[in-house]
Amino acid sequence: MEKFYIRELNKNDYKRVTEIYNSNREFLRNHLGVEAVEETFVSDEAVTMKKVGFHSCVIVNEETQTVQGVLDYKPDDEVYLSLMMLAAESQGKGIGNMIYSLFESQMQQEKRDYIRIDVVNDYTDNVIPFWEKLGFVGNETITLEWGNKKSNAVVMKKSI
Repeated sequence: MEKFYIRELNKNDYKRVTEIYNSNREFLRNHLGVEAVEETFVSDEAVTMKKVGFHSCVIVNEETQTVQGVLDYKPDDEVYLSLMMLAAESQGKGIGNMIYSLFESQMQQEKRDYIRIDVVNDYTDNVIPFWEKLGFVGNETITLEWGNKKSNAVVMKKSI
């Protein structure tokens, strides 16, 4: 079975992270309102996120040392997981479940009590069922704005 780890994003990852974003066309359309992003989007996003206290990370295959996904979170009293996205070729293989379990374990070790996610739900193939299977419960509807796109989303939380 494949093993993964999560580490901080660095400048050498920008090209691969751009490829990961661009492999998720429906995500881009529904979350950002674009068909593709450029490397400057990834670098600008990393700088912006760091300024507001987020950790921008990559998900790495331990054996091949290849970046397979991205994960952004803010470690606060209530951890805010703002993004967990795998490269399209890594989806549907149980890797998302493994990565989330790894992330949750890390947050438990840091003595965090809750994880919050905001899930865009205004399109058909949204990922709410994925998060519900992991134990998250929706409790509020909000509007998110990312780039030039406003989206309906549900706030989901899980006690860890």
